[in-house]
Amino acid sequence: MRTLFELAATVVAASLLAGCGGEDFNGAYRFKDSNVKGTMVLNVHGDEAELFVDFEKDGIKPLGKMKVSVKEEKLILDAVNGSTRLVMRRNVDERSLDCLNCKVLGTKKDDLVWNYDPNGPYDVGQLLKDQARKNEEAMNAEFEKMQQKAREQDRRNAEAPKLTSYEGDWVYQRTTKQDPLTIMTIWRKSQIKIWSFNFENMDYRLGHEVPKFEVTEAGLKIGDGPKAHLYTLSADKNILTCMDCTKSQRWVKTDPKKDLSDRHYARQMAGNP
Repeated sequence: MRTLFELAATVVAASLLAGCGGEDFNGAYRFKDSNVKGTMVLNVHGDEAELFVDFEKDGIKPLGKMKVSVKEEKLILDAVNGSTRLVMRRNVDERSLDCLNCKVLGTKKDDLVWNYDPNGPYDVGQLLKDQARKNEEAMNAEFEKMQQKAREQDRRNAEAPKLTSYEGDWVYQRTTKQDPLTIMTIWRKSQIKIWSFNFENMDYRLGHEVPKFEVTEAGLKIGDGPKAHLYTLSADKNILTCMDCTKSQRWVKTDPKKDLSDRHYARQMAGNP
């Protein structure tokens, strides 16, 4: 009698194995299509599966849910909301999948290999929740950045009327032959802007910045944080001298009747030590 029960159990187990096709396709599989920016992912878990595109740092984009069935050791995926059927079978490596009709996904070929992803299967719902949270955090950070920029612009606009004594075009006095030709414009309307050029060839611009500034009783403070320096104006208002720089730094105001696009004049103002 015991042998009969064991035989019956074996038959039941064999029938269950035959019913599921004798294959377990649970897991995730990836395919990189040249027509898609990210990587396509097939995520199989039990009798359900999802297709989504993984953009890595930019998150994922769901393409649809699918019903899973196994027949003759083939994985059959039927779209939940559509008539698309995708058929795959196990690759010779016993891990990846060979797609038999991938053209239904818009690919150029049917027979494509979807590489096994050891990190799957994924909880797509959780991935989307995490993505939504990150998107919200990024949006809040961007909003805060915009607010800071607006506050800074309001502060600059409030300080601008105090620039009257410093208005003009200024040229940095070079102390070594390696120094660039640097021009600073100070105007109440456009505020403070700085350009740097190659001394020998002014057509090649090295940099441009719109620094923070503050007009104090001690002088004009230009820059932000540890890079901020205090400048004082000479009695004739033609020279700006840095009071707390590690090395001597002076700026000379240009003749308002002269044009700094005149390379000879600009170089002459900067000096050639």
